Amino acid sequence: WRRIDGRECHHLEQGEGPPLLVLHGFPDHAAAWRPLLERLQASSLRALAPDLRGYRATSAPTAVEDYRMQRLVGDLVALLDAWGLPQAHVCGHDWGGVLAFELARRFPQRVASLVALNAPPPAVLQHMIWHHPGQRAASQYITLLRSSAADQLFHESAVDALIERFLGEPRRRGLLADDDIAAYRDAWSRPGAWRSMLAWYRAAPFDVPAVGAPAPTPSPDADLPPPMECPVLLIWGERDAVFVPAMADAIAAACRDCRVVRLPEAGHVPHRDEPDRCASLIRDFLHRHPIARTMET
Repeated sequence: WRRIDGRECHHLEQGEGPPLLVLHGFPDHAAAWRPLLERLQASSLRALAPDLRGYRATSAPTAVEDYRMQRLVGDLVALLDAWGLPQAHVCGHDWGGVLAFELARRFPQRVASLVALNAPPPAVLQHMIWHHPGQRAASQYITLLRSSAADQLFHESAVDALIERFLGEPRRRGLLADDDIAAYRDAWSRPGAWRSMLAWYRAAPFDVPAVGAPAPTPSPDADLPPPMECPVLLIWGERDAVFVPAMADAIAAACRDCRVVRLPEAGHVPHRDEPDRCASLIRDFLHRHPIARTMET
């Protein structure tokens, strides 16, 4: 546990060595990294996996504005400070990857390297929603999650249906153990859990026009920021239903140094679908981009 800004933040920690901050997505939690972290145990890394704001055992503010991007990134900086880490490698999936990119953009000196698993920088996602019809259509779920209808679908008393909705297929494929399902049940049945998780979408800066609506002006390239400076490993499950295949190319184009590895048989959660392959890729990437000793102390 760490106390930051008067709130309790829960995290999992394993190993010793260069720090690797591991950030989960929606609707996961720190323990959802279990398949990957088990395979990184012998990698001489200090893996730090927090339950992000509003998830599982970490404090959950009730106001939507408490989930704005600036505050979510601020949590990561506060955690690095609390752990005494001037710099860390950062690995993120889905929303966690979005935050990892935003941390690297706002605080480049804190991020030694970045591993993204099916996750884009915020500006790239917004650009694609505006200008790529396929991504516009795929992102309509954001509008649903922001609506009052979402409160009727996603709530603590519907945990059995939600486990089947989100986890039924990977459980049947043997990708999740009984303990994994129990951890999700604990996370998703806590009072206010889904209100907090949905607040991430309701506070998000993304504009999601209806399918067929005109793209905003000015020109399509005007909304993109300068390239990401830190080295990036992008692991991309090609069977993703959340992001179109062209998203991976758009992410690579937004980075000065990006290696893209496509996993044809993996979906939106590649570290669950192919944990051995992902662990191997991450170990090799971090070995090639060490943190300077002066930054580790």
